[in-house]
Amino acid sequence: MRCPFCHNDTTIVLETRLNQDGTIVRRRRACPACGKRFTTYEKTALKPGVAGL
Repeated sequence: MRCPFCHNDTTIVLETRLNQDGTIVRRRRACPACGKRFTTYEKTALKPGVAGL
């Protein structure tokens, strides 16, 4: 994950939580280069027509 502040390619995950229904992952991240913290929200995107889904 790229830092949105200094664009460093490496960040550290500080905390991971699922929402109540378990469909979205919230991650608190920190950038070791600039020291800023930010939050990402991750949701699985399913591609239509892919076998096995």
